[in-house]
Amino acid sequence: MKNLFILFFALSIINLSAQDKKLIQWRNLSEGDSLQVHGDNRLLFVDIFTDWCGPCKFLDKYTFQNLEVASYINENFIPVKFNAESKESITFKGNTFDYITNGQAGIQSWAYYALGGNLRYPSMVLINERGETVSVISGFMQPEEFLNTIKNVKSQLDQNLVKDN
Repeated sequence: MKNLFILFFALSIINLSAQDKKLIQWRNLSEGDSLQVHGDNRLLFVDIFTDWCGPCKFLDKYTFQNLEVASYINENFIPVKFNAESKESITFKGNTFDYITNGQAGIQSWAYYALGGNLRYPSMVLINERGETVSVISGFMQPEEFLNTIKNVKSQLDQNLVKDN
């Protein structure tokens, strides 16, 4: 009986480890920037969120936990999580971005920069190797809708890249 319990426990841990590897491998902004600098030519996929944002939490809990969504994002982008209200200074592409206070509230200026001043949460931005926002997707979506949307956006960006070259 004891051996059966140990076997069940070991199989459960292996199963959990396998599942974790398939979920989105989030990085912070400086890690994503570094990967691009060192030759990873994928776009950054930056999930810009706040701690108080309900739709942001639903996106994390439902959409980003979908194995198909996670696999697609991991394979096609450098996934980055970014809290728009982070109070730390950020260096990105050689520029420093600071937290800007507005009374009791405030914003990390990189979020303002990446979203072109249109602060909506959640927002996912695709950033090229020059640090330019090439696409913004805003709002909560169910996994299937999100996957269709991100695939369409990537397809359009890839077509534009071919036309530009």
